[in-house]
Amino acid sequence: MHRILLLFTLLVSGCASSRIATELKALEFEWVPLEGGSFVMGDTFFEELEDAMPTHPVTLEPFYISKYETTLDQFDWFASKTNRVSVLSGQPDRGSRAAGGMTWDDAVAFCAFIGGRLPSEQEWEYAAAGGATKQLYPGTDEEDEMDEYVRHRVNSLAESFPVATKKPNAFGLYDMGGNVAEWIAEYYESYPEPGENPVWIDLSTRELRLARGGGFSAERHVARTYWRAGTLKTITTSTIGVRCVKDR
Repeated sequence: MHRILLLFTLLVSGCASSRIATELKALEFEWVPLEGGSFVMGDTFFEELEDAMPTHPVTLEPFYISKYETTLDQFDWFASKTNRVSVLSGQPDRGSRAAGGMTWDDAVAFCAFIGGRLPSEQEWEYAAAGGATKQLYPGTDEEDEMDEYVRHRVNSLAESFPVATKKPNAFGLYDMGGNVAEWIAEYYESYPEPGENPVWIDLSTRELRLARGGGFSAERHVARTYWRAGTLKTITTSTIGVRCVKDR
């Protein structure tokens, strides 16, 4: 009997996962596989941002990451499935615009619903910077080229844009810099000194979270791949959204 119940549970779970994957595909959600590897985390370019120093080596296992930032259509679909109020409900022009206006807990719930999770800060920086190549902005090292890859305060309007309207970075990921910032899961408050192990933040005892990448109202430098920005997990602003990852 127990085996039959287990088999039934697995079949139901598998069907639900398959149905969610099919519906997400119709909403143009796409996972990109990253092989993982080693890179140097932090401000390797100017060595001046205290929050991103000292630089330190990191090695990551392979993982999947969503090709695009979560769109309003996708979050509306999630809200309808989970009987919750969607984000930015007062804005009529939705569709493929990057979703903002969600708390950190909302972002966690969305990623869990689709079978993923929020990225660690290490995973996010690796994905944004193009891996070991470690670019200054997602897609380029050149200041005079960054507008081709990043939506920021000077080249945006007072709301998010549809995703993938700028060039992708080295991994084929869109809007890793700008459009909306992206909530981060695990992180360490201070980078480890040479020879020391990082001390991870206990999320259950802190209200502070990180959002990386900068948004449409941020200054250019906030989109740099090493830049860190902290805020409360309960804040809802149209400039912070979500991009999910999952294990491979």
